[in-house]
Amino acid sequence: MYEYEHETPFERDLVNLLISEKGWEGGVIMNPTEEDLIQNWANIIFENNRQPTRLGDFPLTSGEINQLLEQINNAATPLQKNELITGGELMIVRDNPDHREMLGQ
Repeated sequence: MYEYEHETPFERDLVNLLISEKGWEGGVIMNPTEEDLIQNWANIIFENNRQPTRLGDFPLTSGEINQLLEQINNAATPLQKNELITGGELMIVRDNPDHREMLGQ
């Protein structure tokens, strides 16, 4: 059994274990900033909503991310915030000029 005095070595060893013994794939954000976490979340939303009637091939802009964050911040309780972050339905008005078909919708 390992004993750790600091969280960083524990996190590193856990990630290595998951990769080497459990076949875990994907990037790991080490020592992320709040901005890193928000961008990672926005990337996940984009990948999960690439249907033509949703985001298509046009990533979220900073304005669209701010729309999402505003909806989460306006949720009344921590439980409601969590539900929105982990799978709730959020609506945005597209402001990505490259997504002409959905711009302003």
